[in-house]
Amino acid sequence: MIRQQVKDVYHILTRFLTLPNYYIAKLRLAFRSNPKGHYLHLACGPVYIPGMINTDVNIFRKTDLWLDLRNGLPCADSSVYFVYFCNAIHHLYPDDAIRLLQEIRRVLRPDGIARVSAPSFKYALEEVATGKAESKWPRAFEESLAQAINQIFCDGQCKYAYSFGVFDTFARQAGFREVINYSQKYGNQLKRYGDIEVGNEPKTQLVVELLP
Repeated sequence: MIRQQVKDVYHILTRFLTLPNYYIAKLRLAFRSNPKGHYLHLACGPVYIPGMINTDVNIFRKTDLWLDLRNGLPCADSSVYFVYFCNAIHHLYPDDAIRLLQEIRRVLRPDGIARVSAPSFKYALEEVATGKAESKWPRAFEESLAQAINQIFCDGQCKYAYSFGVFDTFARQAGFREVINYSQKYGNQLKRYGDIEVGNEPKTQLVVELLP
């Protein structure tokens, strides 16, 4: 694993280095309207989804757009039907996370939807209660509580922990009218959103749906 201190330096640089891509994409998308609305995959990591605009800050990933999400989204207001943001929001500080949720709210159509997930703090606590906190990466601990802390914060890679209450508060501050605890209702099963089917996140993830 790359040390977090090295990643911090990289992310300082990418905030500025990705800006030209942001403005080019903003111009391109302004002339590339989609009557059904665009499909955005934010912080795609190694999972490239055909049919979506896949973005990531890691220049070595396969993407359609090299983008630092702290700079905002290069889409027009109400031009996006679906946003998929899986297992990445916890890498942002709370203020940056709320600003990004505001951006997602801005670009979503009135009939649009966002699916967002993060490691579940509740799940980690349940593992502590049973003494079966399983994640040994990036460090191994004998105590289940220590192992759960390791799972949630991952050597400082994760800036915040998420429960449904945190998601609900942040999303409503960002202007969303409805926040649905998808994990609680359906587990993390696959679901079709328009032309795209996504889901099946790990059981350690809390998944929510956000409606503008």
